[in-house]
Amino acid sequence: VRLARFNPPSILRIIEKLSFKDTASSLHKGSPREQQIRLNLLNMAMLEITNIGKYLLSLAEDKNLVPNLISLIEQGSEILKGKALIFAALLCKNGKRWLPQFFCNARLLSNVDRLLKEKDSYLKLCLDAFAHTVASVVPGLLETITGEIQQSSGGRRRMQFAGLASRNSAKSNINLFPVILNLLGSCLFKHRVVDSGVLQQFANLLRLAESPFQVDIT
Repeated sequence: VRLARFNPPSILRIIEKLSFKDTASSLHKGSPREQQIRLNLLNMAMLEITNIGKYLLSLAEDKNLVPNLISLIEQGSEILKGKALIFAALLCKNGKRWLPQFFCNARLLSNVDRLLKEKDSYLKLCLDAFAHTVASVVPGLLETITGEIQQSSGGRRRMQFAGLASRNSAKSNINLFPVILNLLGSCLFKHRVVDSGVLQQFANLLRLAESPFQVDIT
């Protein structure tokens, strides 16, 4: 970790030697000090490696990664909580597939809302960075969802919005809409997510969703 901190480009060789997947999969193992070291390596890798996407693919089948991170956020020391929050935020920033795993999880949302009461300065900084990073994803996500609905509706053709939203398509972002709703219901996120631009996006989205059900009386 010290080597990578003083020579950031070296993190690529370090991660390839230690294995990004193995480091992430073993977050729950060892002492708190060892867990902190693993989180440091993972966070530095996420920030320094330009093609991090190929490493994230190796984590897709790890069903324990998200529960392990949530456990650290829930039960770890202030330092571990902070570093786990940063890693979760960077996962979501670099891959939309992680958003529902974290933000359709009531356990995580209730925990991060409780962290608002924490007074530790380091944890407060990490929590703020976590919220800012995740909230920054929302405008782009709403834009993509709106574009997909416009494309699917085919202009004036009728569209069954509820059926469309329930499709389990790997290429569709519409099924991520519950993530946005859950963020709006969170004490930590709601004031960071909502601004005039997002409100306008919601208005456009509602108009698109309502248009197939409007009756033409002319």
